[in-house]
Amino acid sequence: MAEVKDQPKEERRQKIFLKSGEEFTPELEEELAAEAERGYDLSEAKWRFLKQPLFADSETRPTISFSVSVAELNAARQRAEDEDRTLADLAREALQRYMDTDS
Repeated sequence: MAEVKDQPKEERRQKIFLKSGEEFTPELEEELAAEAERGYDLSEAKWRFLKQPLFADSETRPTISFSVSVAELNAARQRAEDEDRTLADLAREALQRYMDTDS
């Protein structure tokens, strides 16, 4: 078997992005690892409770996927945070309102 030669770490590393769009850099990785090693204060955690069961009648719920602009995503994230809700909650409400006005 041939010996594997090490490449510089920068060349091996693929870019990874967080949901927020921020790049997961080695510096951020170190910062998060240090935070995890210090331990988390769960008294400051933001708990979210489901308003409905994960599975209704033992069936999984269907999923809808669609694209939005970065500006729309940022605005929706901000509104969800301001209202202490999830993006999925906002999307479901918007779809329900649209369906109610369409009838």
